[in-house]
Amino acid sequence: MKKHYQKYCMHLTYTIITTFTFLFSTWTFSQEKLNITPELSKQIIEKYKLESFKIYPVTIKEIDYKAYDTAQVLTSEYKQELKNLERYRPAFDLYNNTLKENEEKQEVIRTITKNIDDFLNSNDKYDIKEKLLIDSQKLANKHGIKVSAIDDKIKLNDFIKTSNTNQQTSTKNIFIYEQGKRSSKNDLKTFQSEIQKIKITEPEKTNDYREYLESQKELVTIQKTETGKVLSDKISKKSVYVIAENPVELNVISGDFIKLTDYYILVNKEIEYKFVKNELITEKDEDYTFLKSDNDRFSIIKNSSTNQLFYIMSNQFIGQLEIEISQTNFKNLGNSVEYKTWKTNYLALLQSAQINVNTCNAIIKKHTYLNRLD
Repeated sequence: MKKHYQKYCMHLTYTIITTFTFLFSTWTFSQEKLNITPELSKQIIEKYKLESFKIYPVTIKEIDYKAYDTAQVLTSEYKQELKNLERYRPAFDLYNNTLKENEEKQEVIRTITKNIDDFLNSNDKYDIKEKLLIDSQKLANKHGIKVSAIDDKIKLNDFIKTSNTNQQTSTKNIFIYEQGKRSSKNDLKTFQSEIQKIKITEPEKTNDYREYLESQKELVTIQKTETGKVLSDKISKKSVYVIAENPVELNVISGDFIKLTDYYILVNKEIEYKFVKNELITEKDEDYTFLKSDNDRFSIIKNSSTNQLFYIMSNQFIGQLEIEISQTNFKNLGNSVEYKTWKTNYLALLQSAQINVNTCNAIIKKHTYLNRLD
């Protein structure tokens, strides 16, 4: 039992002393300021052969921005399938447009054929029924339907050639209607007969066309929406860090500074209702994903006296500066006011702890029955 009391007293003393020591050391280093002088900065740059870097004053600016609301948004899988759909859409549109053109051409051929029949079978005067031929020729011109005769051989839409290319050839274009000229019945019947031989084939169903159809089917099976974030219509205000247009010289950085805890990315161009040009943001910003992930991140330091902020675009400079200042502060720790105050308090605490130990021992001796139990 005696040993138990002694052990308890010593443990209490040790806990008090070590806790006080830890609190002092933590306070000393966490509150460490960067005492920067132009001479120290120049020394670090020369000692570590640092590349030149820029320093920008930082101000706080109020800007307009749009926050995010919770709403139903398209899922990533659905958006990806929509992209696939757009990728194959040209092939799908080409097929359908060609199909439509073919159908129109077939209808034109039927119309021209009927008009020629009506013209040939009509007993009306030529001047009255001539309009049928005029309309038919316009349709043929619009849809590129041509019939011509080469050495008495019919040529349809430039597909039939003479058998002997060395012979001189004479070409006769056959028209349904020519201005100021009456159309012959033979020409009309030839034109009518030849255009009915035109073969209109179905357009090719390419791989991209088939992929489009598959993508359409896939969209039906995919979850379309989920709960997510959408940009609000409401314009709000927020305060942000913004660098000045022009950098400052190194000798401007002089005095006691504190480094802010975050690292900041410089926004090079304005993104409406998200960022302004020269704004500084961190990865905590909800719009961070709009920037490239490989953007450099640098520190902001704050002057303890003037509260001026500076964006230091060299992590190596700040890192070496912190090391140099820490080493200097450690060497001078014994002469600092903080250390002397701590030492005085520590010795007083140590003396108080010893008194507590002595008091504990006195209590142990007073209760002699405890000694017998021991």
